[in-house]
Amino acid sequence: MASTKGIAVTIAILVGVVAASFLVYLIPEDTTMKIVVSDFKKHLDITKEKASMEITSIDESFEKLMEKKISPDEYINIAEVSSSQINSLIIELTSSGAAQEWYDSYANYIGALKKLNEKITETIVVANLMNSDNNSNSINEIITKIHQLETESLDLIKKSDNTRP
Repeated sequence: MASTKGIAVTIAILVGVVAASFLVYLIPEDTTMKIVVSDFKKHLDITKEKASMEITSIDESFEKLMEKKISPDEYINIAEVSSSQINSLIIELTSSGAAQEWYDSYANYIGALKKLNEKITETIVVANLMNSDNNSNSINEIITKIHQLETESLDLIKKSDNTRP
């Protein structure tokens, strides 16, 4: 006859094995996030709308900086958040796995977003120069570069629109 101690140990082992086997099925093997896009036109339109909001926000904030309505440090915080948001949009578009017919449009828009991020970086440089009371010639040169980057970004957006299927 079996002892109660032996039965308890056997039951404990069986419960452990059953629990471990359920964990194998419950814990996912691949935990990487995947973006599945079925409507590439709508996805690109939504991304463009999000980017447009970021562009408007950063342009308004930069204008306030230039008018000295906000401090350079405040602007830098706003710009860093915007840059992070734009990077997220770039990653989202890159990992969406655009269909072949949408590839050129997506690639051009990703290029536009990268130019926008360069523009934001240059505005941060301006804010840092304003913080250190540097001469206005350097600031004016950088502002010229900012306008050039903005133009390049808009050109790439137009290319993206023109290469849509």
